[in-house]
Amino acid sequence: MPQSTVKPYHWANSALFYYFLVVLIWAPLPLGSNRDWSTALLAALLLAGLVWGAALLALHHLSVTPTLRKAWPALASLVAVQIWVGLQLVFDLSVAPASTRLALLLGMALVAAFILVLLLVDSRKRILTICAVMIACGVFQAFFASAMVMGDVEEIAFLDKNFSRSSASGTFVNRNHLAGFLEMNLAIGIGMLVAQLYRHPASSWREFIRRSVKTVLSPKFRLRLYLVIMVIALVLTRSRMGNTAFFSSLLLCGVATMMLQHRVTRSAVIFFISLLLIDIAIVGNWFGMDEVVQRLQNTSLTIEKRDEVAIDSIVMWRDHFWFGTGADSFFQSYVYGGYMSPDSLYYRHAHNDYLEIGSGFGFIGFSLLATAVLTSLWQALIAQRRRRSHLHQGLGFASAMGIISLLIHSFSDFNLHVPVNSLWFVVLLAFGWVARLENRAQEGD
Repeated sequence: MPQSTVKPYHWANSALFYYFLVVLIWAPLPLGSNRDWSTALLAALLLAGLVWGAALLALHHLSVTPTLRKAWPALASLVAVQIWVGLQLVFDLSVAPASTRLALLLGMALVAAFILVLLLVDSRKRILTICAVMIACGVFQAFFASAMVMGDVEEIAFLDKNFSRSSASGTFVNRNHLAGFLEMNLAIGIGMLVAQLYRHPASSWREFIRRSVKTVLSPKFRLRLYLVIMVIALVLTRSRMGNTAFFSSLLLCGVATMMLQHRVTRSAVIFFISLLLIDIAIVGNWFGMDEVVQRLQNTSLTIEKRDEVAIDSIVMWRDHFWFGTGADSFFQSYVYGGYMSPDSLYYRHAHNDYLEIGSGFGFIGFSLLATAVLTSLWQALIAQRRRRSHLHQGLGFASAMGIISLLIHSFSDFNLHVPVNSLWFVVLLAFGWVARLENRAQEGD
């Protein structure tokens, strides 16, 4: 496996990288940064990191990476989105200027996060480090959420929320937010396992046994246990679309990976089958997958109210198709703009990210965001086909699966309007470019 060159980082460069990791660790803790004060704090921390990075570039302690230069289609699209939101404010297109201003602040911070990943994650060691930190955040949430469900704790002083014994939510406002967060961390963990799969079958039973023993004693086995823990918590969220999105994206990306790499090895087939069978048949049944299935079976349009808000959101987007009502202005436009149906509920979000983004940002902003997402997803898929480095192939898998999972989940929820989940999503977008371009020269492609 080609190895990345060990780089003599300046201490301020390393300090910025670890600062960014600390911000990632902090972001999920205050209700997923889903309050105005925590959103503003998260944005300030990320923008401070970008200013720090700019200073290091000026002092030549940090250099613009080839990955950042070549990721210009996604970066330009993300920057253009913020310019567009700024124009919504300048030309009074937003029906809720205060909400749109906060959306602009968070949007600029997410662009900063995208740039920081492309600037700082420029070696094998840093890829492994940032993935380990993000997986650890997921495992912590899984442990914490599971403990709250299985215990008798109803509230904790430093978290402004009540815990339910019927579903897991961790430090997030509700279970669907936690489900979206776990989906993305599971994708990263599975991607790191994909990077460690044997590419050739064992030549003998002796080698097969040796490999098995080595696997049990290696960090790979611990990582597999971490995935089991996160799957348990995902099931305990009782999130219908969260579980559907995770297992659907796993199946899609597993098949796509074997097709892209033009190889269907026995180890890869066993790995993906074991993920599905162990996590669904064993872990799921022990910890309540049947309750999730029952919720899916009981879902109908006569019971659900989300179809009404979706229909209303379509009308809202149609009436403001090109320019939108203003970023993050859904509640004001829906409730006070005359779009809420008489028998609907007072929804703060559309429970469909596509409709909420479309109606708020308009087709112009929606198209720019879609460009950033699709170009990044394409890079993640191409990395699995063209890279020879197993680590970069695994990172491409993590990026693709995480993006696809949240895109599926977004049809019935609003994870992209939860600050920490939008941050994780942007990091996964950046991972697609890192997987495709980082250290590519050493592989000769």
